[in-house]
This record gives sequence, structure tokens and C-alpha cells, in this order.
Amino acid sequence: MQSEILSGYATAEYRLVIELPEALREELMRVKKYFAETYDCAVAAVGKPQISLLRFQQYEMIEKRIIHRLQLLVAAQDAFLVELDGFSSFPTHTICFQLTTREAAKALVKSIRPIQHLLKIDKERKPHFITEPYITLAASLLPWQYE
Repeated sequence: MQSEILSGYATAEYRLVIELPEALREELMRVKKYFAETYDCAVAAVGKPQISLLRFQQYEMIEKRIIHRLQLLVAAQDAFLVELDGFSSFPTHTICFQLTTREAAKALVKSIRPIQHLLKIDKERKPHFITEPYITLAASLLPWQYE
């Protein structure tokens, strides 16, 4: 019912990410570009390396409230070191940089769960919490690129 009442309002897709330090981001971009050139995968060179924590859809008019609540939650978190060790993959033909310091990112995701009511637009469109944090090297690979 509420979804029908608010159906005329603009919605947006949101992603909450951890932006990496510039030196690490530049090094990962070099690896992504090398992969893109070596395996003929232009899409690998696109997009900044970052750690995704959350994806959701919500009405734009609620954005300021969500940002305020997220700022309060994040301010209470301790800073943490991002360490990488090799690569991992997903069966969906995605190769990732392996995070060895996942627990801090997992704790951050867990701290956001109490405000998930703000992140849920309706029963069908629930927020997606990333419980296994990663940094994408390349996604949607063809079988010969993935293997």
C-alpha cells in the first residue's frame, strides 16, 4: 500500500563503498590495466578499485536522513588497514583482489544493519549487505578470460 502511495516519487540506486588510499588505488589500477590489456578485457580497466559494503534502492527524498545516520555510524568506527594477498574469484566469472583484513569491513557492514529500515524501499526491494568484502579486478568475464 505504501509503495502505491509513494510511486510517483523519484527513486535512486545507492552503493556504500570504502574508498581506498590513493597509493593503493593507483597500484590496483595498474594491475587492472595490465589484466585488461593481457586478456583483452577492456571493462577491467574501468571503475575505481573500492570495497563495496552495501547496495540499496530508496526514495531520493530520504537521502539526507540516510547520509546523516550513516555518518554517525561510520564516525563511531575505528580506522583499519586494508591488506591484500593474491586473488580470489566468484563462480559468476569475477576475479577479485583477496582482502586479508576482512573482519573490520564485516564489522562495519554489521554496524549498519540497525538502520536497514531506512534502506528498504518496500518488501521486494531490500538492501543487499556485502558480507564478504572484496575489491573487483574484473567482472563478467568470458570463460577463456576467467580460466
